[in-house]
Amino acid sequence: MIKIGTVTCTPEAADMVAQCYSSFPTPTEGRIRLVDTYVSTESITKGETEYKAFSIFEYDDADDVLIQEYLEKRFAAFSKIPGVTYKIEDWGRVEDALKLLGDGNFDDNFRSTSY
Repeated sequence: MIKIGTVTCTPEAADMVAQCYSSFPTPTEGRIRLVDTYVSTESITKGETEYKAFSIFEYDDADDVLIQEYLEKRFAAFSKIPGVTYKIEDWGRVEDALKLLGDGNFDDNFRSTSY
């Protein structure tokens, strides 16, 4: 499974967001792997822009509680910056999702947390 953490901010908050990225705790015991972080700029209305960054984390299903705790701690720093929001989403392979759907467990295993 993977989790994707997404941060959205205004250009005015970009420097503070960059500082947060440098203060993150390292992944726990090598059981969580940061694949990469990507950044984009998006126009939301005429003349206004917002920045988005998303990070992809890979982990074993057995470590779901561990990674959720780690990511909550990691992304909590953003809640202190005015105008910044973040969310943490579960993502899986299509094959895994189809199996969960077939088992009737889809809603329990794919969730999103926004702040």
